[in-house]
Amino acid sequence: MTDTATNTERAKARAARLAAVMNTDGTVTPGQPQHLHETNDLEADFLTALTADTIGEGLQAIRQEAGMTGTEVSTRRGLSKGRLSQLESSRANPQLSSIREQADALDYDVTIVFTPRQKGKKAVKVNVT
Repeated sequence: MTDTATNTERAKARAARLAAVMNTDGTVTPGQPQHLHETNDLEADFLTALTADTIGEGLQAIRQEAGMTGTEVSTRRGLSKGRLSQLESSRANPQLSSIREQADALDYDVTIVFTPRQKGKKAVKVNVT
């Protein structure tokens, strides 16, 4: 499969995942147990989590999950709308401190998970404080 075809398939799959949890107005209703749930099993968390291809998409997803508009987050963080747009785009490569501050403003914690490429190795979870 070509890179373009692979990217198209990934985009379609991501769109389907987001559509499954998104309301008609573009917000995500918190606590939809059929799609999002809490568990102590890291592998189960990973498999049931909304998955974004970029940090920007992840930041946008948690903003939508929190039910906040870009204007609300910009005001809360003291950012311009342009800077927020940069953070939520795939064009930006934000520092970990910016990611943590954005997540904190949306009442999220940041966890980095190193996932093995080979079977038999365990994932390593790091809570970012």
